[in-house]
Amino acid sequence: MAPAAGSFEADRRFLYGRHDERFEQVMAYYAITRAQEYIQHLGFTDIQSDGITVKVNQYGIDNSYFDPTKDLIRLGKGGVDDGEDLEVIWHEYGHAIQEAESPGFGVGHDAGSIGEGFGDYWAATMSQPVSGGYGVTCIADWDSISYTVDVPHCLRRVDTDLTVDDQTGAIHHDGQIWSRALWDIHTALGRTTADTIVLTAQYHFNPSTTFRDAALEVVDAARPVGGNSAANVARAAFEDRGIL
Repeated sequence: MAPAAGSFEADRRFLYGRHDERFEQVMAYYAITRAQEYIQHLGFTDIQSDGITVKVNQYGIDNSYFDPTKDLIRLGKGGVDDGEDLEVIWHEYGHAIQEAESPGFGVGHDAGSIGEGFGDYWAATMSQPVSGGYGVTCIADWDSISYTVDVPHCLRRVDTDLTVDDQTGAIHHDGQIWSRALWDIHTALGRTTADTIVLTAQYHFNPSTTFRDAALEVVDAARPVGGNSAANVARAAFEDRGIL
C-alpha cells in the first residue's frame, strides 16, 4: 500500500528530500502505521483500528492538533514543519488513542494535562525502539530546534522532576507530571508491560477524570497485567509525583 495518493511510487521507493511535501506524507504514514501495528501487537484491536485522516503542511502556523469531530490530525508548518518529526505525529496520535478509548476525553485541567502528558509519553515509547538510545526522553527534538535555545532542543521532556506542587495551570507544562509517572512505570516494568497497562487503564477514564482517579485506574490495570508488584510500581510512580 502506498502512503498516500500524492506520494505513490510504482517501485515502492519513497525517496524524497525534506522540502518535498511527499516526505511528510510518508512520515505520517509510517508513524501511524507503526503505532497501529504496535497497539494491535499488544492485543488491542479496537483503538483507532479503522484508520485516521492526516493532513500535512496544511495548517498555516507552527502547531498541530487532533480534531475528534473529524477524526483528523492536522500537522502545521513553519520553522521545521511538524510532519518532519515523528514524535510530533505520535503525540497527536496519542490524543486520537485517548479519544477512541474514552470519547470526549480531555475536559478540564487534569484531564487536559493527562492528555498532553500521554501524548508526550506515547511519542517517547514509540521512539524508543527506533532511536538507537538517543534522546528518548526529549520530545520533538528535531521540530523544536526552530524555537528553543537550550541544548538538547526539546519541546518537552518525560523525565522532569515536576510534582503537582509545580503546576502552573498550563496543560502542556502540567502534563509533564503525568508523563513522568508513566515513564517511571515504563522504566521499571519495560515497554510492553507498561504500555499494556496504560492502554488498558484508559478505557476506564471518564472525559473529565482527575489526576488521582486516573492514577488509581492505572494502578488497578497494573495488577492483572503484572501482579501486585506491578501495581506497587505504578502506585509508587504516582506517589512520587504527588498524585497519590
